[in-house]
Amino acid sequence: MNEEDEEFNRIEREAAMRKAAVMVAITKRQWIGLSLAEIQDLAEKDHKVFHPIDLTFALATEAKLKEKNT
Repeated sequence: MNEEDEEFNRIEREAAMRKAAVMVAITKRQWIGLSLAEIQDLAEKDHKVFHPIDLTFALATEAKLKEKNT
């Protein structure tokens, strides 16, 4: 193997390591949920009336999404 092949292999290994690091960073994103105010705003915009059951359902839905995506 000549110097050019060795350099190519080194660059290829470094690129693979960088790609792996990016993939780890992408898959380990932190969950960012909605605030209670954001949930209330959405409920009021869509339904014009905010009921406690809306909040319970919204929080349960968000918890299930977090569970599936983290």
